[in-house]
Parts: sequence; structure tokens; C-alpha cells
Amino acid sequence: MRDRNSRYLKFGAAAIVAYAGVTWGAGKLDWQHIGLPVLAWACVAPQRGPRRFMLEWWPMVLFWLGYDSMRLFSESLLIRAAVEAPYRWERTLLPGPGGEIWPFFFTRWREANAGGFGATVASAVCNLAYFSHICAVPFLLMALWLWRRKLLFRRLVWSFSVLHIAGLLIYFAYPAAPPWWVYENGMARPTAEHHLPAGSSSGSVPTRLFRFSANKFAAIPSLHGAYPLLLTIVLAAHGSRRRWVALSAGYAAVMWFACVFLNQHYIIDLLIGAVLTVPAIPAARRPLNHLVDGTDGK
Repeated sequence: MRDRNSRYLKFGAAAIVAYAGVTWGAGKLDWQHIGLPVLAWACVAPQRGPRRFMLEWWPMVLFWLGYDSMRLFSESLLIRAAVEAPYRWERTLLPGPGGEIWPFFFTRWREANAGGFGATVASAVCNLAYFSHICAVPFLLMALWLWRRKLLFRRLVWSFSVLHIAGLLIYFAYPAAPPWWVYENGMARPTAEHHLPAGSSSGSVPTRLFRFSANKFAAIPSLHGAYPLLLTIVLAAHGSRRRWVALSAGYAAVMWFACVFLNQHYIIDLLIGAVLTVPAIPAARRPLNHLVDGTDGK
């Protein structure tokens, strides 16, 4: 088992180095990739801890690399980005006040009340929730991994992996514009020269994050919405304490609201993400064994 694990890890280190080389050659290597040398080192480190990390986290690492690789060709997807269809679906199926869609309604409200106490607090809370997408689930997984909560860790990792595969396939097959694009540009198609937010949203937290995104037109499905929902489902299925399930459900509700309030996702984006959690549930019920020894822990 250890010899086989060692071979897998050496292959992983070589693959990471090769990916860094390809990204550098394409002129896309940036500060976001500072973790690549650390991951490559972890594959061949003399200490057992880093190697164990790579053996148990490889599905998540593979997704991070898979999503990041989209920056190599994401501009080629702009020519077929869906702009009008998602907006028409939203307006037909989920209209807001006065026939307006909810993301635009909240954006106009924020603009009309800019500087006011209510708008400031609501924007701050929603920006914080939206930003937490980057770190909340990884931090939780790290805590479970360090606490040796192996079964729950695996259930989350493998259920998220199913969600990731579905998400990446759809991102490639159906690149879709977020609502802020339509709000600012109408039905114009994005181009390599013009695909970033402008106007009142240009300085927001989502926009700052968006500029570093590997695929800037990946609104469908919304993993922002799917992550906390799937987390809640897995925690409940695992038999976690009710307060943790309730906390996760509350986090999911705030995240869904933030995505719409900040004009980052249509409600249909969130609903499609919710649908994709369904095929991920069996992976949580029967998580695959990892490569390392001693995989029967709870």
C-alpha cells in the first residue's frame, strides 16, 4: 500500500509541476498560484503529515486545479456565453415587484439608498457571506481532518466532488452571464476586452473576487448556493447535532439572499445548483475509501 501511495504521490507532484509550467507558458501564472509549489512539495515531503494530506484531499485539490485551468481558455467561451436566455427564464418564472427581476430590484434599492444605514448594513453582511464561499467549507474540512472526523470528512469531500464534476461540465458546456452583466450591458455579448463589472458594482467585494476568477461567466450553476445547501444535507444525514445543522441551514439562507441581493446570481442559478446536490447525496451515504491505510475511522 505504501509503495503504491508513493507512486501516486510522485505522479501527483509531476502533474502539479507540469500544470504550473503550462500556466506559466500561457502567461496566466499569478499570485493565486503560490500554493502550487506547496502542493508539489507535500506530495514528496519526508514528513508523513503532508503526504497524508495529499492522499486524503486529492479530490478537492483536483477540483481546484480543474477550475483554475479554465483560465487558460475561458476567453474562448465568451463568444457563446448565454446572456438573454437566463434573464428571460428569470423574468418569466420568478418575477419581482412590478415585473422586475429580484436581482435588479435589490440593486436599484441599494443604489437609491446608498449611504443609508440599512443599505450599508445589508450590503456589509451580504458581502461577508458572499466572500465566505472561498474559505468556509475549506476551513470546515480542515477542522474535521485535523480532528480526525474521518467519516464526516469523507462524506463531505466525495459529495462535493460529485457536485464539482457536474459544475465543471456545465460551466464548459453552457457558459452563462450573471445578472450584473445584463444590468450594466443589456443583451450585449461579453468580449475579452469588455467582460468586467463597471459602474456602482465595480468596487464591491464580489467584483474584486471576480477579477481573479478563472471563469468569469460561470453563473450556472451557482456553487455559492449549492455548497451550503449540500453541507446542510450531509450534516443532517450524518446525524450531526441539530444546532450545527440549523447553523448550516441559516448560512445557506443568508448566502442565497446575498447572491441575489448583490446581483451576482439569478434565483434560477441557485435552483439549478440545488438540483445538482441530489446526485451528490449518494456519495455522502457511501463515501469512497481513500488511498491511505486506516480508513475505517469514524
